[in-house]
Amino acid sequence: MSALEGIVEAGVKKRVEHIAECELRAMELQETRLKSILSRNADTEFGRAHGFSEIGSPADFRARVPISGATDYEAAWKRIAAGERGVLFADPVDAYGLSSGTTGEPKAVPLTKALVRSLKRAIGYTTASYIARTGNWGLLRGYALQMAAPPRMRTNEADGKPVGFITGLISAARSYPFHNIGIPPTEVLNIEDWEEKYRIVEEQYADHDVRMIFGIPSYVLGLLRRLAAKQPSGDLMTLWPDLQFIVTSGVSLQSYRDKLGPLCPKADLVEMYLCTEASIAFQPGAEPGMMPMVEDLYLEFVPEEEWENDSPTRLTLAEVEPDVRYVLLVTTPSGLYAYAPGDVVRFLSTQPHRLLVEGRYGNVLNLAAEKLDGIQAAQSLTKAGLEFEAFSVCPAGGGAVGHEWVVEFTAEPPANAAARIDTALRQINPLYDHMREGGLLMEGPVVTAVPRGTFDEALRHRPGQGKILRIYQHRKVRDELCSLAKIIRNGE
Repeated sequence: MSALEGIVEAGVKKRVEHIAECELRAMELQETRLKSILSRNADTEFGRAHGFSEIGSPADFRARVPISGATDYEAAWKRIAAGERGVLFADPVDAYGLSSGTTGEPKAVPLTKALVRSLKRAIGYTTASYIARTGNWGLLRGYALQMAAPPRMRTNEADGKPVGFITGLISAARSYPFHNIGIPPTEVLNIEDWEEKYRIVEEQYADHDVRMIFGIPSYVLGLLRRLAAKQPSGDLMTLWPDLQFIVTSGVSLQSYRDKLGPLCPKADLVEMYLCTEASIAFQPGAEPGMMPMVEDLYLEFVPEEEWENDSPTRLTLAEVEPDVRYVLLVTTPSGLYAYAPGDVVRFLSTQPHRLLVEGRYGNVLNLAAEKLDGIQAAQSLTKAGLEFEAFSVCPAGGGAVGHEWVVEFTAEPPANAAARIDTALRQINPLYDHMREGGLLMEGPVVTAVPRGTFDEALRHRPGQGKILRIYQHRKVRDELCSLAKIIRNGE
């Protein structure tokens, strides 16, 4: 074993022992973390308004601090970006993470150093767990390729801090052991044109000994497909024979496993649960399921069936049960309190705690971090000048990463309906626009026009449900609508 591998082994051992301790003390660490966040921020404007200094238990916290969402913080985020301090949190701002928010208008979410450190720690825990499990001590002899969005889209005028996407911010803040093996450099990550970014990676780094890849699944898939298409074998075994570890975040890995697996057959595919607002969980083993980051943030869980209630139940990590869908709430050192990122999770087990992200609450299509919701979809049709009676959007078929729109138009649809929807949605949703840049990460929309009366007929086939949703994570309803459309066209 080389000197480097000896250092790695010592570091891995220390981290794995710490992970095991966190697992054993999860409930204790959760209460400790809640108290530390509240104590640190008790003298902020938000802390004084909600009596942080008088909160002594999770029950007190539930009683004093209501459930919140992005719209509840938008005014405060703007004040912080303008230079105000002590609004939501006491610590200095380290960076601003771009998030689309609920309306599609980009929001700059202030991030403290503690939160950025937590995001990097999740990467360290994931890597250490893999090395300890596989004994692959030579993993760090090669390069770690990071396919990330730009870390600095702009600089915040008031404090000079970077404003960028969270994957890029993490990649740019490379710490040991990735400080000297992480590629490409920050100036390449900052390129917004994905065609150009892929071209540079291919030309300058394809000959590097890449052994790890980190990134959002759609980013990674776009690059690997491009590289594999030029290999006789159709995979990356010849180009990167020691590629053994791929870590994704931002979007559930589940729908990408079948696409990524054949391209890199030797690689373990694992995921982390990171979002702009928090580092939530990481996958410590080969089996599915992620472990919550119990030492870094405080977690609560609302049963999905109660989410629309006026006073839904808020459970601690100690109270959750397996195979129940929960809307997640997070309390973070960056001034988010009982905040709902919008995700629905399900625990595979509670001894130990292992969870999966089941999707977005409120019917949001999130195939490549685009976060398309029903309001944005309806706005896109209107902005495109298309008159419609009803519509529904689902994932495209045939393995494509994109959307299929089933639309009941009120008149004959124009031949360029799909292009018009695409243009309108890119103007409304900045994340979708970013994913569509160059057509590499997401393909353009597919429009399927159905005759008048199709949606009404579908409603008649589902008594008691009362409506067809605008957004679906699956194609079942799309297939039903198309079958009914065929019957209507044939006059059956």
